[in-house]
Amino acid sequence: MKSPIFTFFLIALCSCTTNEKELPKVEPDLVTIQLISESNQVYLGRSSTLLVLALTDRNVSTRNVTIRITQSDISPKGALILSSGGFGNSFYGIGFQTNTTLDFALSNGLQVFEIKWEGPYGWGTANEGIGYTLALRGYTEIVKWLKINRVQNTDKIICHGGSGGSMQIAYGLTNFDLDEFIDYGILVAGPPSSDLERAIFGEQEDIALWPDGIGGFGITDYIMGWRNNGNYCTNRAVNPPSFVLDRLRDESLVQDKPENKYNYSLMHLYFVNTDDITHADQQGLLYFNSITSAKSWIYLPNETSHDVAGIEAGALAIRSLLHQILN
Repeated sequence: MKSPIFTFFLIALCSCTTNEKELPKVEPDLVTIQLISESNQVYLGRSSTLLVLALTDRNVSTRNVTIRITQSDISPKGALILSSGGFGNSFYGIGFQTNTTLDFALSNGLQVFEIKWEGPYGWGTANEGIGYTLALRGYTEIVKWLKINRVQNTDKIICHGGSGGSMQIAYGLTNFDLDEFIDYGILVAGPPSSDLERAIFGEQEDIALWPDGIGGFGITDYIMGWRNNGNYCTNRAVNPPSFVLDRLRDESLVQDKPENKYNYSLMHLYFVNTDDITHADQQGLLYFNSITSAKSWIYLPNETSHDVAGIEAGALAIRSLLHQILN
């Protein structure tokens, strides 16, 4: 019987001359994942398992994550790993369209994993001030853990999320080699943090500027350590200090750093966006344009909702991509 404690670390991969993926070897240094509990339930009329994991990440306070695993109706063809928006502290399947997408995936042979970060600030709980990059590093480690320990068929691993959920995937790709563990990504409603300086302090006519009143300002102040300590983003400071602008540039998805990765040669990335009232589509386009490997942009110009996965047109586009990937 396996020990419930599994330690996972930064990965070193040998260069390959083929496109065939091999599970990388684990080397010491980064993250410990402990299985806290496991229970069974029924979800969408199917057998499901709830896992609670404790994620201990160097330089990051320990966080708990609940994973809902639902088994496919037929022999599994692959796995669909789902993350939700904001701080990621809800399951993906929370409404009619998202649950219909889950039902579609399960019916077509995908084992489904929904990631829910626990605590009032989800992936940021007890980690105020550490920045987006470090806060979101744990997502990649969870995907790796699931691939090694729970995914029944690793032939096609698909990561999908919207808004903050798409950020979890994107930061994993740009900073933590997530592409070496998955085959497809479906990013919707963004990701909205490609250029944080433009999003928050850009010119009024900038199409990548976040409109007033959206949740991203408060989330950014929290994760940068500026909540009640300047509130620079929430207040949209007229003349923000240089250290604020420097930090925003350093925490953006798109930046000119040699260590940031925009070529994912062993996978395909899909983006689904509306004419988003929050301008997350324009932020997402900045990241899309930076990618130098296989990618596709699906645009729904007659829709304006930020809840892309929760509206019929967006959900149909996502299901169409899942069908395309599986067939």
